[in-house]
Amino acid sequence: MFIEIINQDGRYNSSYRGMVNIQYVHQIQIIKGRHRSYELHINLSNSPSIELLGTKEECERFYHQLQEVLKTYQQLSTTDSLIFPPRLPSEMPTNENQE
Repeated sequence: MFIEIINQDGRYNSSYRGMVNIQYVHQIQIIKGRHRSYELHINLSNSPSIELLGTKEECERFYHQLQEVLKTYQQLSTTDSLIFPPRLPSEMPTNENQE
C-alpha cells in the first residue's frame, strides 16, 4: 500500500513530495534539532530515510497520523479476502452436502 507524503512548506527549505510503500516503514522517530526545530525521521527498510523538519507539535501530529495509517494497514493486511455483497453470518453457505 502506497501513501503520498507531501511537505511543501518552504520554511526550512526542505520540501518533499513522494510515494512511500508503507510496508517498508521500519521506524518513525522524532528528533530534536537546532533552534527549537524538530525532525521526523521515517526510516525505510529498502531506501534512505525521509526527514521532515517542523515544530514539535507538527512532528507529533504527523507522527500520530502516520501511526494510524500503519495500524490500519496492519489490520487490512491480515484480511485474506472480502466477499461482496457482504452477508450476515446466518446467511453464510454451509459446507454440508445438501442433496
